[in-house]
Amino acid sequence: MSEENTERLEGGTPFEIRVLRELANLNRRFDGLEVRLTRLEEKVDALEEKVEARLHDTRPIWESVLSRLDGIEARLAKMDSKFDVVASHLLELSADVELLKKRPPAA
Repeated sequence: MSEENTERLEGGTPFEIRVLRELANLNRRFDGLEVRLTRLEEKVDALEEKVEARLHDTRPIWESVLSRLDGIEARLAKMDSKFDVVASHLLELSADVELLKKRPPAA
């Protein structure tokens, strides 16, 4: 094997210099990504603040709606109970009517 000079490749630029240039290029790219990420995080923070503010504005309304729905459910439960009683009475009346229909007429 012959001894090759590995210091210089591709037009005589030393390998170490090329590596350092590439590292510097990567460093610049990472700096750019960091700036973009920081901007993105700032936008996300601003959006979170907007969402929280809107939730703060709508939360009392939503709690009021839920409270009213609970009241409606309670009234419907009472109505359901009353409807069961009415249905039961209607069934009894229907049975009484059928019994009366089967009786012979009074003379």
